[in-house]
Amino acid sequence: MARFVSIDIGNDAVKGYLGTIENQVYIPNVIATANDREIVEMEKNILNALHVEITSSALKAKNGCFAVGKLASKYPNNDELTPDQDKAESDQPIVMLLTTLAYDAVNNFKEEDGVIEATYYLSTGLPLDETKHGKAKDFRKKLKTSQHEVKFLKTPSLEGKVVHIKFEQVLVNTEGFAAFVDLTTNNDGSTKNEELMGKTILINDIGGLSTDSAVITAESEVDNEFSNGIKRGVSTYLDNIIRKVYSKYKYTIKSRRTLVEIITNEQPDEQYHIWVDGNRVSIKDIIDEELTVLAKEEYKLIKDIWRNVPDIRLSYQIGGGSLVLKPYLTEINHADKNYPLRFVSEEDSIWMIARAYFKILLMYLQSKGISTEAAAAKE
Repeated sequence: MARFVSIDIGNDAVKGYLGTIENQVYIPNVIATANDREIVEMEKNILNALHVEITSSALKAKNGCFAVGKLASKYPNNDELTPDQDKAESDQPIVMLLTTLAYDAVNNFKEEDGVIEATYYLSTGLPLDETKHGKAKDFRKKLKTSQHEVKFLKTPSLEGKVVHIKFEQVLVNTEGFAAFVDLTTNNDGSTKNEELMGKTILINDIGGLSTDSAVITAESEVDNEFSNGIKRGVSTYLDNIIRKVYSKYKYTIKSRRTLVEIITNEQPDEQYHIWVDGNRVSIKDIIDEELTVLAKEEYKLIKDIWRNVPDIRLSYQIGGGSLVLKPYLTEINHADKNYPLRFVSEEDSIWMIARAYFKILLMYLQSKGISTEAAAAKE
């Protein structure tokens, strides 16, 4: 029996639906090379201590030992994706994807002779500019035809377990169009937000490393000419803030994720503040300076597309970047064109792409006559 999963390999984190639309997983997109690690006491939560050896012909390196997610963010030599890397060609998304599936597999497939054989129907995706350049086909082939083995190293309760992963089918979607699917379909596939149908809308997906601007036509198709992706997202600016904060206060913000939590914290005492030597210090001036620059660039992109496609009715801002840029974009827009810009909730900005991939997978399975009843069933 195969498992049905959708995985959004976001620049900030992997967001996935495993088996059902109720079963979510969230793993920060950070890895670090870690052949071994010293432990005083094992962490209590498996997701906080993912330590794996991966052997896969989909990886350029073919084999490596990694700390993944929250554990990796504690390593000084950790890797977060950079704007010059294509998701389709980098090893890091593959490491994140296979680790996520191996974590799912240990609970849902039988272990025989010390090995867990796991089979998946996977729905995932790539940024618009990468699918535009034909990279989806190679990405899909790399996943589907390679042999993948994940061995858990010093991970609580999973140490020594070996998982072999194979894919029955891999759907590689376009991130921007997936958001439209989520905006217009309920979890059961029925239509919602009918007012969006038959209109041209712009979906601006502001991620960590890239912005996908998908123009969806009145016929519910991606406008190939004017939809665009740029290699610019919030990560570079978050990195600048981290660097400036260190330069000014000799205080290290450990990761972009930690910084986003500082920017979006709902407690006024914590938002925009760090604690230096036990004293509360505001870094709002540094944050404002950097994010205003990015908001201006994002607004220019929206303006250019609206000028090229004047019948756009409204624009949705989604993705993790839209959360931190909302006040800045709103202010610039009020002072300028006052476009009908819509922002989705924090929950939706994080989960809508992964949720769309799951809905698309269910539609695919139905079209092939494959029963989805077993999706939640354990072997």
